[in-house]
Order: sequence, then structure tokens, then C-alpha cells
Amino acid sequence: MRGTGMARLRGQGAARPSRRGAGLLAVAAVVVGAAAGCGPNTDAYAELQDAMKSHITNTDHRPVASVACTPHVHDTMRGDTAHLRCLVVFKDGTSYTANAEIQNQNSGGRHNMPDLYSWDSPPQK
Repeated sequence: MRGTGMARLRGQGAARPSRRGAGLLAVAAVVVGAAAGCGPNTDAYAELQDAMKSHITNTDHRPVASVACTPHVHDTMRGDTAHLRCLVVFKDGTSYTANAEIQNQNSGGRHNMPDLYSWDSPPQK
């Protein structure tokens, strides 16, 4: 079961170098899927791609041309987390590959919670 068309991003706003060269990105913000052109029938990976493109462009101020994630996850089961790899291409032609997750927060007594998205931050300029 999926959330209500809303997604919550988590993590830290600024990219910090880590052992892998990129920190885990997340933002304490709620993104309404409908505002990004997503509806309740949108595949989970497409919603993740839209959230990544919007966040990196608007918050990190790095215009994104495209985001492509695999595998193509239609939905996540209650309490499960899907692990994806996403290629982010910037408008200047540079790119990076991010590990990403889609976490279904509906478990136990919790219902109608939005999916939680997280991904590796882009490398610093």
C-alpha cells in the first residue's frame, strides 16, 4: 500500500564528503506528489526521480537535466525499503551515480504515511 501521494525527503542539506565521496542526502521537507506532476498511480521510481531532480536543482542550486533510476519499482510493500541506483545528469553535461532508497513507512499501526526518499548527495563542485 502506498502513501497519499506525498513524499518526505530525509538527510542533510549540504553535501559532505564521506568514504564513498558523497554523503547521504535528505531534506526535512514534504513534497506533494501532485505538485510535481505525480499522482497516486505514478510508479515509485518516477516519484523518486522527480523528487531528486527538484531537490538538487532547487536546494543544491545545480540544475538537473535528467534522473534515471533502476530498477523500475512500481510500489513498495508495507515497511519495506527498495534500493535503487540513479544516474543524475546536470545541465552542464556532468553527471554522477547515486545510491537511493524508497522506504514505505506504513508498518504496524501506521497507515497512509508517505514514502520516504533518500539518496547520495552530488559531489561538491
